[in-house]
Amino acid sequence: MLNNLAGFLLVVIAGICWIGVGISVSKCSERGWDYNIVQGLNYLGATLLCALLLAAGAPWSGSGPIFGWGFLLSCLAGIALFYSYVFTSLAMQRGPNGLVWGIMQGGMIGSFLMGVIFFGEPAAPVRLIGLVLILTGVLVMGISRDSASAGRGKNWVLPSFLAFLLVLITHCCNSLPSYLPAAQTGSLVRTTGVYFGGLIGFSITTLPGMIRKRNFGGRGEWITALVLMILNTSTSLFLFYRGLDLLAKNGCGGLAYPIAIGVCVSGFSLYSLMVLKEKFARLSLAGLIAVCLGIIVISLK
Repeated sequence: MLNNLAGFLLVVIAGICWIGVGISVSKCSERGWDYNIVQGLNYLGATLLCALLLAAGAPWSGSGPIFGWGFLLSCLAGIALFYSYVFTSLAMQRGPNGLVWGIMQGGMIGSFLMGVIFFGEPAAPVRLIGLVLILTGVLVMGISRDSASAGRGKNWVLPSFLAFLLVLITHCCNSLPSYLPAAQTGSLVRTTGVYFGGLIGFSITTLPGMIRKRNFGGRGEWITALVLMILNTSTSLFLFYRGLDLLAKNGCGGLAYPIAIGVCVSGFSLYSLMVLKEKFARLSLAGLIAVCLGIIVISLK
């Protein structure tokens, strides 16, 4: 029971930290900064930091091989995560940030479904209701009309749904090492794998253009990348993966992402409404509320 509570608290705090990631993507879109450059600098710095900690034998590096299945799965998660933010940034430039973030983060249903279908985690009727609420909310947000897209059409919807699918893949790959004995390893190895995977995506997508144009980002992009590196690395090392492992040991690892993302989506929704002053159509707002409620319901034991 205590381990379950500790795992719950760790992923809740991780979700609070992830609100800062959404705000960073939104700020980059608002100010015309290239979020791909910010991501790349973030992943480069985080990978180097994690590599130094591994080389130094950090006490929280955990057991298991460094370059085993756990690292590979985390690396695949990192590649998918990089491209999910590529599409999220694009969608935020075209449409309402709060709705885009809600659709994108709805991909957390992947880890829940994986835990239920493949690892026998309980699927109580109340959790299925939560799943239906999330899927319905995402669909409603995608088809509704809102003030941000009324004059520009719905060209933000497709990148939002692509981000949704990539987040689903990210969460499944990231959760598997907590279930599979052959892939279990410490949080430091998994964090290194995620950021190394993101660095691969950056090297394929963005780095060649940066070199060709000699554009290595401005002061604001470098500062944002530094903040994200500190935020994401500390969250992964000390909060989320530890919470995920504790929940998985108690037969509810599939709840880690729903809980963390529920906190994240709810917090960013408040930010978009109160700080960005975004105006949502009633149907859009209903969809966003359905997603938030679904994430809460799916987290109930």
